[in-house]
Amino acid sequence: MTEHGKIYCFEWARVLGALAIVALHSMRVTELAPGLAAAHARLFGVEAVLQIPLARWAVPAFLMVSGALLLDPGREMPPRKIGRHVWRMAFVLLTVGLAFCLMEQVADVRAQTGATTLTWGMFGRALLNLLEGNSWDHLWYVYALIGLYLLTPFIRGFQARATRRQFGLAVVLAWALLCLVPLANLVLNVNLYQFVDLSGAVVYYMLGRYAYEYLELDWRIVLAGVASLALCCLSAGLGLRSAAGAEVAGAVALPQYGLVMPFSLMVFLAFKRFANRPQRERGIAAGLARDSFGIYLFHPLFGHLAIWFTNYGAIPVPALQLGIFVVGVLGSVAITRLLRLLPGFRDKI
Repeated sequence: MTEHGKIYCFEWARVLGALAIVALHSMRVTELAPGLAAAHARLFGVEAVLQIPLARWAVPAFLMVSGALLLDPGREMPPRKIGRHVWRMAFVLLTVGLAFCLMEQVADVRAQTGATTLTWGMFGRALLNLLEGNSWDHLWYVYALIGLYLLTPFIRGFQARATRRQFGLAVVLAWALLCLVPLANLVLNVNLYQFVDLSGAVVYYMLGRYAYEYLELDWRIVLAGVASLALCCLSAGLGLRSAAGAEVAGAVALPQYGLVMPFSLMVFLAFKRFANRPQRERGIAAGLARDSFGIYLFHPLFGHLAIWFTNYGAIPVPALQLGIFVVGVLGSVAITRLLRLLPGFRDKI
C-alpha cells in the first residue's frame, strides 16, 4: 500500500497500461491513414503481431483492477458512492465525449466542403451520436464502466452468497461464453445465440476480484497465458478472415473476445507478484498513474491531428509512430492537468 491507501501493483498497472494503449493506437492510427497500409504492408503485418503482447492486455488489466477494488467485500459501496462513480463517467462523456463527436462533425463537413464550420445543428447531431455510442472507439471503455458500476451491487450480492468455488465457476462459465459465442459470430458471420452473449467487461471485472483474492502466478497460469498469447499472435500472423471476409486476426485479441483473457490474467498476476514497489509521490511514475485515465481519454486526439494536418506520407512510419506516441503522452498529461484547474473537472479525470 501507498501512504494514501493505493495498491502499488495497481498503480504500476495503470502507468504501463496507459503507455501500452498509447503505443497501440499510435500503430493503429497510422495503419488506418489513407495510403500507408498499402505502401507498408509488411511493416504493419509485423506490428499486427507485436501489438498483441505489447498492448492487448492493458484494457483487460484496467477492468480487472476495477473489479479487484470495487468488488472487495471489505470496501463499502453504498448507492451514493456508486452514483458518484456513474456521474463521473457520465460527466466525461458529456464533456470529452461530446467534444470528440463535435470534432467528427467538423471533420465530415471539412471533407465534403473544405470549410471548417461549427453550427448549432452539429451540436444536436453530436449529442445524438454520443447517446447512441457513436463516438471515438476507445470511449467504449467509459460506457462499459457505467454499466459495470450499475451492475456492481448485484455482482457483490452474488459474491457475498457464493462460495469461492461457485464464484470461480461463474467466472469460468462467463469466459467460456465469451470465447465461444462472439468468436463464432465473428468467424462464421452469424448471430449465434445472441441471448447468451456477454460483455467482456463484466467477465474481466469479476475475474479481477477472483484473481486478486485467490490466484497467484504459477506455472499453470503462465502456461495458459503463453498458449493464449500464441493463439492470438498466430491468428494475426496468418491474417485469418471470417466467412464474410472481415479480418479476424486483430479482433480475437480484443477484450470482447475471450482468447486473450488467459494472457491478460498472467500479466495482471505478474503485476501482483512483482510490482509491489513504491513509487515516489512526486516521481514520473506516480504522476503518470494519477494521469492515466486522462492519458487514455485524450491520446487519440494527437494521432488524429497528426493524420489530419501533417504530410504524414513524407515521414518514415516508425518515426511518425514514435512522434505520435511521445506527443500523445505529453499532450494528454498537459490537457489532463489543465482541465483539473477547472472546478467541474477537478475530481473527474
